[in-house]
Amino acid sequence: MPTAPSRARDTATTHAAEDEIRDHEVLRANRELAAYFRGHRTEREARAALKIIKAFIRDRERVEPGKRRPLPGAAKVTKSVRKPHKGAARRKARTRRGPAVNEPVAPLATEPAEGVDAE
Repeated sequence: MPTAPSRARDTATTHAAEDEIRDHEVLRANRELAAYFRGHRTEREARAALKIIKAFIRDRERVEPGKRRPLPGAAKVTKSVRKPHKGAARRKARTRRGPAVNEPVAPLATEPAEGVDAE
């Protein structure tokens, strides 16, 4: 009689696939919850999303801290942060300055405008 396969025989790819699906589900639930706070979802939908997130956290707490996978969405950086070129900052600073020091300033009008009584 063949014996039942043990849980130890599960391959890492099966777990990775399940983990990836779970990560996508948690990210979706997180977006749903955010949409609720913006007024785009109902309370019922928010409660369902919260249940998914809480179940994920419960399962995550059972795993040893050293073996825990990174949180969904935290591991992948979608946008690279580029520093602007040093010359670009100097050019921007030059355009923001006021009038040059040697530039003459328009004199103030000493005569009152018409229709205004001088005292």
